[in-house]
Amino acid sequence: MRKALLFAPMLMLLLTACGGGGEKDLAAELQAQYASLASANLEADITCQYEGEVRTYTMVCAYTPDSSSVTVTAPTNLAGISATVSNGTLTLSYEDVSLDAGSYSAAAISPVAALPKLMEAAGTGYITEQSKEVLGERSCLRLACDLKEDSGTLYTTWFDEETLLPLRSEISADGTVVFEVAWSSFEVTGRNGDGEQTPDTDGNASGGQSSTENAPDSSAGTPDTSTDQQSSDTWTEADEAAAYAEAEE
Repeated sequence: MRKALLFAPMLMLLLTACGGGGEKDLAAELQAQYASLASANLEADITCQYEGEVRTYTMVCAYTPDSSSVTVTAPTNLAGISATVSNGTLTLSYEDVSLDAGSYSAAAISPVAALPKLMEAAGTGYITEQSKEVLGERSCLRLACDLKEDSGTLYTTWFDEETLLPLRSEISADGTVVFEVAWSSFEVTGRNGDGEQTPDTDGNASGGQSSTENAPDSSAGTPDTSTDQQSSDTWTEADEAAAYAEAEE
């Protein structure tokens, strides 16, 4: 299975950015690329820090900027519970029963909102902190962002510098870490401006390609001029697995 390199055009910026504000420009460009996401499939372990209790959930998320579907896959007693996160409203579903959970706060008891909110922060949040750090064996760009509608909440993510994958994240409320996120999968299935590669209502690219085989890349709609360019725009599951494995502490 082949997946599109998250943001292939950014690799040259990663390799050439140097002094004179290069790091600041890189952060802005990274946000621009995340803001261009039309859809993505995400998976992560989310550890929730409650008073006197720590809980960990595994969740998969079908993300779009307007509405995201999140499903719990672990622990087993909660597997199958899903939620739709849309415009600040959370709807829970289980065994064909839906419950409107009303509005939510990412810092409240709503771990199902964590992944969509982190994607929103990555694309449109205001950067309050940035630094270069090493996570496991991976060099990362760490960005801490806040969102206008979430006063007192800070979204921090460590992005792999080579692939721009999110490796680790934290969500803090009033200076206290509430959620810790360990990403395990990130598949881009659509990007704004991709033309014929934009996913259709069946979840496949309109050009007839399965979204699980070829996600859109920066060269969509233009002739492929070289095999080197093609290899730089695609990467394998092994590459993704290596990035996440090397980020493990």
